[in-house]
Amino acid sequence: MPDKAISLREFFAGIGAYRKAHRVIVRHRLWAYVIFPGIMSLCYIMLLIAVGRIYFGDVSDHINRHWLPPLMKGDATEIITSILLWVLLFILTYITYKYVILIIFSPILTQLSEVTEKVICNEPAPDFSFKYFVRDIFRGLIINLRNVFRVLSMSFLAWLMAFIPVAGPPVSITLIFLIQSFYDGFGLTDYTLERKRYSVRESIGFVRRNRSRITGVGSGFMLLLLVPVAGWFTAPTYGTVAATIAALEKINENDPRLANL
Repeated sequence: MPDKAISLREFFAGIGAYRKAHRVIVRHRLWAYVIFPGIMSLCYIMLLIAVGRIYFGDVSDHINRHWLPPLMKGDATEIITSILLWVLLFILTYITYKYVILIIFSPILTQLSEVTEKVICNEPAPDFSFKYFVRDIFRGLIINLRNVFRVLSMSFLAWLMAFIPVAGPPVSITLIFLIQSFYDGFGLTDYTLERKRYSVRESIGFVRRNRSRITGVGSGFMLLLLVPVAGWFTAPTYGTVAATIAALEKINENDPRLANL
């Protein structure tokens, strides 16, 4: 049945897929897929932190000297400027990180999704085809560009609601979280849909019909990213395995192999 509105049952099924993902990872010893993306994730985040440590002092000093009126200049203002720069870096890291891992880590996470289905369902991955390989590159590019544009535009509109007195800020935050969660879940689930040879239109149709479950998967991913170090390290692997399980449960409904996870 199409998922016309947010279904709490399906939403929590998406989040609950992370518990199943943990059991699959432990049972089948998929730790290599945790370690390598995890190290790459930490390297990306540490690189951005290093950039901040190297340049933010000079940037803050430059702003304090040249951009502010004389009455606002001083050590306190420079400290506040540095704090605001670090807050901005945190926000940008949080936003860009998701797209970096979904695009740059794609070969590893695609293989992880294949391995997950194989150990759960004992089904081989489809044979390699150069035709499908080229098609999948363009397909992934189309979906990611579409999702980035929609996330930014919809999040901006939701952010504007924060200016509505009293009810605006909590509504705005909730909407932004749900928007980000849905499209994060879409990106993670698409590794499975791509392997099943879904077209762009078919993938969009699938996630729309199952938007509550997809949003739940994305919510679990975003919550992991809020956990320093450990969350950054494990989010790519756990998100991919959880999304694979959540998608397979809908594609292969009533499959006893999935019921026993």
